[in-house]
Amino acid sequence: MLTEYFGTEALRRPAVVPEEFVPAGYDGSDAAARELCVRVCERMGVQSEQVHFSFRLEKVTEAAELLGSVMLDDYLDPDHPLSKDAAPGDRAAVRTHSNRLGIASFEQVDRIIQAELTSGQGDDGEQLLPFLVRRLGAAEFGAELVHCLLAAAASDQGAGRTTYAPPVVRPGPALGRWVDLAADCPGVDPIPGHCAVLLRSDILADPLKLLAAVSHELSHELLSRPAPPWATGPLEEPLTDLCALFHGFGIVLVNAAVDETTLDGEWVHTSGYLGENAVAEALALYRFEQHRPRHDGRLVPDWHQALDPVPRARFVSRLDELIGGPPAVLGW
Repeated sequence: MLTEYFGTEALRRPAVVPEEFVPAGYDGSDAAARELCVRVCERMGVQSEQVHFSFRLEKVTEAAELLGSVMLDDYLDPDHPLSKDAAPGDRAAVRTHSNRLGIASFEQVDRIIQAELTSGQGDDGEQLLPFLVRRLGAAEFGAELVHCLLAAAASDQGAGRTTYAPPVVRPGPALGRWVDLAADCPGVDPIPGHCAVLLRSDILADPLKLLAAVSHELSHELLSRPAPPWATGPLEEPLTDLCALFHGFGIVLVNAAVDETTLDGEWVHTSGYLGENAVAEALALYRFEQHRPRHDGRLVPDWHQALDPVPRARFVSRLDELIGGPPAVLGW
């Protein structure tokens, strides 16, 4: 699907090896992070001047969550535009099942926005940051409203709570977020052809995590104009990982898939949506397809040494399966 959509040009480029791609002297600053993000744009064929980067995702998210809470309070006012056409039962569901009512005010939201605007950090711009907060706040409001309505429906049916044992492995906090600035949003003017990529400040010190996050988020941009029908729905995020891999960032995605700082904790955190094993196998297929037009030596490339040991073994094993025998024996 990706070859049909993008062509084969991306396969003709060498895979991105993090140690070679990250500029020497990378220091984790906002300026260095933006320079690295621009390099990813150039590699993926995205016009960097149309991408607005922010390196304070957690602050934007905090303000958006507070704004969503304020919007829930407004929803309970039958005279407020937000509650237009809302059924009394829907407002009752919010009162009964929301934990966000009454926890925030517009003043709290404004304080966070102003603090970010005056900090001189990130690349939000004076008009972009409020736009993002309003946009994401509306999404938070909608998600909480759906949660309340589902909870009310379950209560009406007498459904009890089910207790699940916590998994050993679970996704870590989102490292990034893509926002289409061209989409309609109440109260703001869209910016045609532009998007925002928001990244967490705590990943700037780790260029591997930064590359994994920004290549994934920029893949959303590549798959959005226009979005093919197979790139939406429940498979959207895994396919977005595959898109980043297709554009050469498979080594990055494999090595960043497991947060090694959590190995001794209660849960092992993962990043991305496919997982280490799936990305390693997809990377083998990428190499198999890449080798055809490039004819760049042995099928098992030198860059496979850049993979962490466990996914490296899986990568080679999957290549064995694809060609029906060990690559070295067959002269690949």
